[in-house]
This record gives sequence, C-alpha cells and structure tokens, in this order.
Amino acid sequence: MAKLSCFVIMPFSADFDAVYGTIHEAAASAIPGERIDCHWLKDVRAAGRITDDIVDALGQAVVCIADVTGSNPNVMWETGYAMALGRPTLLIGQNVDRLPFDLRVHRILPYSPQSLSDLGSQIAEGLRQTLSRYEIKTIAQPQPARHPGTLNIVITGSRTVHEARAQRRLASLVQPYLKCDATWYCGSSGAVDDLAMQYLVDRGEQVVAVAVHRWGMSEGSRNLVSSGSVPMIDSSLEAIPRGLAGSERDVLFCTKADLVILLWDGQSHGTRRLIDYLTANGKSLLVGFI
Repeated sequence: MAKLSCFVIMPFSADFDAVYGTIHEAAASAIPGERIDCHWLKDVRAAGRITDDIVDALGQAVVCIADVTGSNPNVMWETGYAMALGRPTLLIGQNVDRLPFDLRVHRILPYSPQSLSDLGSQIAEGLRQTLSRYEIKTIAQPQPARHPGTLNIVITGSRTVHEARAQRRLASLVQPYLKCDATWYCGSSGAVDDLAMQYLVDRGEQVVAVAVHRWGMSEGSRNLVSSGSVPMIDSSLEAIPRGLAGSERDVLFCTKADLVILLWDGQSHGTRRLIDYLTANGKSLLVGFI
C-alpha cells in the first residue's frame, strides 16, 4: 500500500485539535488501497526554522487541506504558498461567508465544530474527487533496454527556481550528453524537473519520468506523461534493493544512475539531502547552482 502525504494547514490552537483528528481519520481511509498520512506542523518539536519545515512538508505533499477559519495570517501564507507550488489544496472553514473575497472564489467545505462527523465525510469525498483529477491513469511503461556503453543519467533539482537562470544552467550542463544515446531519468515534482523534461523531449532525447507516486507530479511533468510523450515509473510500486536507506525514488535514482545532474538553488533542503545521500553511496554528481 502506497503512503501519500497530506499537509494540513490550520491555526496552532487547541480549538482545532478535534478538527485535525477528524481530518486525519477521514484521510486515512479516503482512497481504497492507499493510505494518506496527515502532517500538521503543530506536532513538530525539532529545532529549526518553521518556514523550512513548511517548504519541506509541501514538497512531499500530494494534497493539502487548509482550514481558513478566521483568516489566520499564518494559514493564509501557507495556503498561498501551497497553491503557488501547484499543490491541490482542499479548503475547509467555519463561517465561510466572512472570509476575504479572494478565498470565497474557491470552493470551501463549510463545517461546524459541533458536527465533525459531517466534516469527515466531506473530507473523504473531497480527497477522492481532488486526487482523481491529478492521478496519472496509465499502464506501466516498459523501461528502455540498455545497450552496452550507453549512459543512464538522472536529472532533478530544486522545486522552485528562477526560470530563465535555470534554463541557461540546464542547457550548459546537459549539452555534452545530448545525442549520446543516453536514457534520462527525470524527477517529476518541481520546476527543475518540468524544465529538464521538456528541454530533453524537445531535443528528441529518450526520457523517463520518475514519480514518487502517480499522484505526486508537477503540472508540466504530468502533462507530458498524460499526453504519451514520456513514459513514467511510479517509484512507490518498484521493487528496490534491500539495505539502501532513503525514499523509493532516491533509491531508484541511486541504482539506475551512472551520472546524476542536479540543479540546486543552494537552499532547498530536499536537494541538499539528495546530494548527501548520493555522495554517501558513491554516485557521480554534477551540481549546477542556479
């Protein structure tokens, strides 16, 4: 059973503990055959900046649920950031008629603290309908046959970037490896992934999208896979070697790659961890700062 991450955005108040419990319970069984694990930053006690935890959590999330009751400023910031990243975000709230206009143009599931069982059923159905719009409905694609002397190159990087700068750096890094009969295994969950995948497809390269799971793809990557331009590997369904730490996607990258190209903004914690992980496992890296 795949484990999908849901980032819950709500005020850090005891008044919302029961609401979070309802969300957590509803999400866990919303999708038959899958498990959605909820994460609320109120539960995090580790040292570090809260904003870093928010960015990391959003990077891992398949879907977000935001309780916009009272227009809490922190909730507004996190919700806007989630939407800017293209994360599907289910909005819930009390007294929704009092919300700002910019929020009221979105569909909001209203609820009463005195009737949380109704909220649970709304959350479950909302998650089913929301994720059905983002699921890649495709059969497993055969992986390209590897010929002696050819390269498997992994390329991925930061989720948010300055697009023009990233495009220039991308072109300079991949140029020496074009037309080399390489197979490119691209990440599929952020800005660098979208740019790299489209760039390689436009140049006729052999590209495979590597997804954390079939729901967790960014818009550009999802469109290329849905159109049939690029085959996809759902790393949550892959058989991976035992004994290697790391997520399924990172282990797949590690076992597939002869070379890993990473475009990093110097701040992304996820890319930093991937660099450390691949280095510890002896992989050849080419890191471009953007």
